[in-house]
Amino acid sequence: MKKIIPFLIIIATLCIQVSSGINYIIFPLTIQVQGYSKTLIGLAMSCEILATIILFKHISVVVKRLGVVQTVIGASIIRGVVIYILGFNEYLAFWFMGIFTYGLSTSMVLVVVQTWLNLAETGKLKGLFIGLYSSSLSLGIALGPILLQFIPSRTSQFVINAMITLFPCAILATVFKYRPTLTSNKTVRIGFIFKHAKIIMLSALVGGVCFFGLPSFLTLYGIANDLSPNEAALLLTMFMIGSVSIGAFISSLSAFIDRILIIYICVCFSVVCAVFLSLAVYAHLGVALTLLVIWGGSMGGIYATGLAYIGQVFRKEDQISANTSFVLMDALGGFLGLFVIGTSMDFIGDEGLTYTIVIASTCYLIFITKRLTAKL
Repeated sequence: MKKIIPFLIIIATLCIQVSSGINYIIFPLTIQVQGYSKTLIGLAMSCEILATIILFKHISVVVKRLGVVQTVIGASIIRGVVIYILGFNEYLAFWFMGIFTYGLSTSMVLVVVQTWLNLAETGKLKGLFIGLYSSSLSLGIALGPILLQFIPSRTSQFVINAMITLFPCAILATVFKYRPTLTSNKTVRIGFIFKHAKIIMLSALVGGVCFFGLPSFLTLYGIANDLSPNEAALLLTMFMIGSVSIGAFISSLSAFIDRILIIYICVCFSVVCAVFLSLAVYAHLGVALTLLVIWGGSMGGIYATGLAYIGQVFRKEDQISANTSFVLMDALGGFLGLFVIGTSMDFIGDEGLTYTIVIASTCYLIFITKRLTAKL
């Protein structure tokens, strides 16, 4: 039974992300239909990240007290209830509070399954399983918009999505007796982790700008560029498909090639794709979709490679701190990205989406280039 635990964790993660993929479409579209600006949409969506940033120090304490499986079950139930309630909500304040609670429960579930996978006995296959895990994060989000095509009613979309959040509970409950015993410090030692993995933590920050900013605004960006709603949703799907396919391949390579170099190359590709997306979306949809596949693969490679790095470098007792810090930096990037992208799209137009990501990635490239050349 122990041998299939990594596969069950990956399947549970896929279910979690299918729900997230649906939310990345229905949350901003519903708020927009209710008459709110893109800046307010960005602020509302960033509440998902804000919860992680504010409460990240207490996540490890909660997990240690409740246990691994109990945390997944409790957080998943809260997550489902919040999604169901938001389906009937028309008030902006409730959107802020609801998405905040939803974000906190989502982060807790992901930190637990990510740490469990890093602690699982996978031997030489660790790189492969980490790649599959990273792919499941993206594949779930890619499948979300596809699933929406078969659910015509907006209310039904919220209700069915709430039900999907319960699937991870049932999956992980089957291996309850094989749950790991987590030993960690009472608080997350983000300073210690950041000191010993600065490049990796900042890569998670840049990755968060893309992985949270793009899903929340890419559909709106496509519609603003005269694509139909279905074509605009396809932009997100292709980005995530790239993360699944190319991202898993890059993660497998990280077992043989220097991981910092892989991250550097991936960020370079993401800058190129962001620059040319604004031109391709006007010229030819096929070219834009191809760029998004490459872009998604690059971002998936960054996340999976960074995750594999911290799984290898840090001790077992530091894994909760390392994984929580990694998720925190990813969330912080997402929070900043959502706010800046939403604001820039309101003030300078829809190309504010690509401008924001190009600037963030270029700043990181300058930093990592300086660090790498200093070692020569």
